[in-house]
Amino acid sequence: MKYLLDTSVLIAAERENIELDLWVSPDDEIFICGATVAEFLSGQPLKDEGKRKRWRDFWESLGLPVKPLTPKVCEQTGALLFLARSKGRTVPLGDGLHAAVAGAEGLTVLTTDTGHFADMSIKAVNPLSEDPPVEQSA
Repeated sequence: MKYLLDTSVLIAAERENIELDLWVSPDDEIFICGATVAEFLSGQPLKDEGKRKRWRDFWESLGLPVKPLTPKVCEQTGALLFLARSKGRTVPLGDGLHAAVAGAEGLTVLTTDTGHFADMSIKAVNPLSEDPPVEQSA
């Protein structure tokens, strides 16, 4: 499987020391998008230097490939956010950007906010509330 890791999962993994490797198999591919870079780095702790260092160390340890926010992705973001609005739902811009990247790249979003992605008809799962996938035997 190919996944796009949403910022909400990264934040939970950093704060609660969660090993996401338990949920994905070695054959899976995991990406982040440009929105994740901005969202995660903007959320680092302000007042506690120790927590801020841990936050930065966690970020630097990830080394995940980044999918860019192209003009086409940004146009699709607008369409997806409009789709959600047409259903009476307001979805944050960051989730719209994640959804557009996932849709364009054929990725499943790993997020704690699965409802936002359902509103935009994008496949999403919450790895923190669902059991890890069972490996298929050959």
